[in-house]
Amino acid sequence: LSIRCRMLPACSRALVRSAERLCQVATTNQTPARNTFVLQRIHAAPVTPEGLPQRDPSEIRELERYEVVDYETSKPAGPLKVILLEDVEGVGHQFDVVEVNRKLARTNLLLGKKAVYASPFDLKYYADMKEKMKDELAARVRIPYALLTVGRELTSLVVPLRVNMENKWQLDRRIVKTSLRQVGVDLLDDSIFLSEGASSITGPNFDLEAKLVRFYVVVSQQYVIPMLGRVAHISADDSKQVLAPEKQKQPTVADLAKHGLVSEEPYYHKSAEIGNEFDVATFMRNRAAKK
Repeated sequence: LSIRCRMLPACSRALVRSAERLCQVATTNQTPARNTFVLQRIHAAPVTPEGLPQRDPSEIRELERYEVVDYETSKPAGPLKVILLEDVEGVGHQFDVVEVNRKLARTNLLLGKKAVYASPFDLKYYADMKEKMKDELAARVRIPYALLTVGRELTSLVVPLRVNMENKWQLDRRIVKTSLRQVGVDLLDDSIFLSEGASSITGPNFDLEAKLVRFYVVVSQQYVIPMLGRVAHISADDSKQVLAPEKQKQPTVADLAKHGLVSEEPYYHKSAEIGNEFDVATFMRNRAAKK
């Protein structure tokens, strides 16, 4: 909302108060548009003689009356079309022509030199550049934003792997799948892969309580996400308590080393070829060793 006031010789605080009231009304209505009011006094205040203090207009109520001379409403300009100069997560890839929120464009993309306005000249200029760089662009590994988001959420979890403290068990996909479901992650059996060390864990064994375990989740047969689980013995008997707290902060590199683990990053494959025949655990272990 903007208000332009046509001021007569005597400046009045009442004019400011009236403008503020108009602002409050416009804000309350929450109209998705810009409103411009031009106001003037109905009765002009007398000119204050030189050397004397100006009188408060509120002393004479008639001087607080105003009329609308002009009123203008314009709708928002809408999104802004830009050309991305680099890959911007959640927005697009280099040389993509996208429509984005004007605030995002002006405060981030344009000022950060991550994008330029989609002018006719720049559209042609960057289209030609994109054509020249098509081989280089095709060779780049670009992970879809949806997969990146899922990967961040899953890698931030330390899943309590709930196992029985009374009956014999061996850690397998079924236990991992059930534990994931209890924290709100529902997966198919063939998308879960245990590391070599995890698949040999058996119990009950209270020496393994709170032990960190590495396993992997494959999303869309393309994105391998390394996850962590923590062994937690439980019982159907409510009088028996869990030995270790289930809510744990993300372990540090030193914490991982205590359990014979190393930090790992997700892996993205360009085509959907990661299935049961793919040795995910060995591949990820060798990949982490190279780093």
